[in-house]
Amino acid sequence: MRSYNLERSSFWISLQRPYASLASPEQKSNKMLLYLMGLVFAMVGCSYAAVPLYRRFCQATGYGGTVQRRESVEEKIVRHAKEGTLTSREIIVQFNADVADGMPWKFVPTQREVRVKPGESALAFYTAENRSSTPITGVSTYNVTPMKAAVYFNKIQCFCFEEQRLLPGEQIDMPVFFYIDPEFETDPRMDGINNLILSYTFFKVSEED
Repeated sequence: MRSYNLERSSFWISLQRPYASLASPEQKSNKMLLYLMGLVFAMVGCSYAAVPLYRRFCQATGYGGTVQRRESVEEKIVRHAKEGTLTSREIIVQFNADVADGMPWKFVPTQREVRVKPGESALAFYTAENRSSTPITGVSTYNVTPMKAAVYFNKIQCFCFEEQRLLPGEQIDMPVFFYIDPEFETDPRMDGINNLILSYTFFKVSEED
């Protein structure tokens, strides 16, 4: 009788082994599926998180053609006013005016130069006159030298890149309102730079008949 029970037990054990061997791969497959699903959700979450991070990186560095977010002139003035920033260094800003070939305008700065301290704003004028017998539309570009100091020269109001149309013999005065960032004084790269030159050049705009 005991021998029969042992044989019966051996029979059931041998019968269950195939099922056990079949169940093991199935459990592994389920675990692998859960693992892959978790990995997918993690990757999707990371991709969503990467979007704002990538956007901030582009805005900070200009990478990918993204426009950088910079502090406006008005924000700078308010911030330095709250901080009570004081400067003592005097800067001479000189003005230059040119016209491109074929532009029959007289274009000159009203004043030769102004003296301003970092943190102060100043107002200057340029005068343009159409000396031709026909109406002419012009547009100007500008640059500041030395170039490494240009980052501290902030225009509040300017006529650059805006079309100006003058009738024959007409003359206009155009203002330039600018602000020198007070950080100019503390930047060691600006040591020895006490003169800035603001230059404008007027070009004739082609008009269709």
